Amino acid sequence: MSRAFAYLASVVLFSASVAQAAPKLADSAALHAGIAGLQQDPSTMSAQGFAYDAAAQIAGLYGLKPAPSPQPLLEARLPSGDAAKVAAGDTQIALTQLSISEGTNNQLRVQQAQHNSKAAIFISGGVISLQDLATAAQTQGVDGIALADGVVTLSRPLVIWQGAALVIHPGDVLRMQAADGAFLLNFGRLDLRGATLRSDVAAQAPESQYRPFVLTSGAGEVYAEANHFQALGMAELGPFAGFVISTQGLFASTTAAVLRNNHFEDMGGVALIGTKGAQVTQNAFLASRSTALTLTQISDGAALGNTIYRSKGGAGLRVAGRSKDLLVAGNLVMGGLGNGVQVDGGSFGVTMRGNAVLDNAQTGLTAKTADCLSVQDNVIAANGASGLRLTKTGFVQITGNAVVDNAGSAIAVGAQLIKARLDLRGNLMAQNQIGLSGAALHLVTLRDNDLTAQLPRMFDGEFAQHQAAYLISGRQDRTAIFQISSAAADDADFASVCSQE
Repeated sequence: MSRAFAYLASVVLFSASVAQAAPKLADSAALHAGIAGLQQDPSTMSAQGFAYDAAAQIAGLYGLKPAPSPQPLLEARLPSGDAAKVAAGDTQIALTQLSISEGTNNQLRVQQAQHNSKAAIFISGGVISLQDLATAAQTQGVDGIALADGVVTLSRPLVIWQGAALVIHPGDVLRMQAADGAFLLNFGRLDLRGATLRSDVAAQAPESQYRPFVLTSGAGEVYAEANHFQALGMAELGPFAGFVISTQGLFASTTAAVLRNNHFEDMGGVALIGTKGAQVTQNAFLASRSTALTLTQISDGAALGNTIYRSKGGAGLRVAGRSKDLLVAGNLVMGGLGNGVQVDGGSFGVTMRGNAVLDNAQTGLTAKTADCLSVQDNVIAANGASGLRLTKTGFVQITGNAVVDNAGSAIAVGAQLIKARLDLRGNLMAQNQIGLSGAALHLVTLRDNDLTAQLPRMFDGEFAQHQAAYLISGRQDRTAIFQISSAAADDADFASVCSQE
């Protein structure tokens, strides 16, 4: 078990051992005024710390403590070494190498965008800056990259081979042209700090149009801080979705990817796949054309203090692909056209803490085929369907959350796994269409929850038959544990199961 997850498990053990007071009920008008206030000036959402401040503001309405701010990360060193070599080469060589780690799915649109040209630019065997790259290419007669008025324009694929590094410095601008099939493919090291990377495709262009992308694959490494990424990638097109770090496979990178304080706007998506220890911290994801941030096959990573606003398709944040031991804390996920947060694909040991998931068109937080999921101290409010939806989940602990004013159930539970447990402790469920709804329940435990503002539709579905007994038990002993079970309960609990390796 990782140190990070061991710490989280100890927190779970402690929280389970003490009484959990439910958040206090806030005025619905105050909630909606708070949401409206956050939406007034989206340009401020890129400010470092915006998500933490916003989540804390909403949490304060309900008397919740906000998630702790992330600790400053150690400053990454710039790559150093001999000057890299720059040469013209065959695009198909790079795409063939890419197929080894990513497969050939979705490559057709990339290949068609080349218009039968095989010309690419290759960096190998050293370190080079973006502007030096443009100068070296011009000196050597390598076409496809030019520097003018401080802007580097790329009109063909650029490939960083393993053992090489490209450094893009503060103030640099890289503009990638779609008409010529440009993209940036990294098998080596990509270091971006305070730069701008964008395509020349307008936001209103159809999604079927080719858009340049930035993809790191295989043993590639990425450090990206305080950059502006705009109009990159093709939604739902896997590794070509926009800004993707996919370091899976036999020869995967052992260096943790870092995305810190970046601004992503009009992106097909940002995704991290197969990385260990990844840190996605205090970024802004605005008007993404599909799922804004996808974390797949991630272990021992964290998504902290990010702002995800008005995603146009998919979820705002998705955790998938058997991700393990992941902390998602202090994020603001608001105003999307899909689910706010989605956890699926057999993910294990995900902790959601101190997030504000607000005003999304569908469910606030949905989890499917996930196990050892802990949802603590979040505000999940004003979403267009259920606040939380759990389907085919294992051990889940939902503690100290304010789940309010959602258009569906506060918490909807369906098809619990045979050995599943759902522990609901100290939550406020108020002003939703329904409190708890469920089907195919296995074992649910309720303690210290506040549903007094959820009447008259407190329970629905398989919960409904237990409503009278629940109310009576609350009158007789407010500290009583109320349990719904389809079979005899064993002694296993969240802490004992989920703290195991």
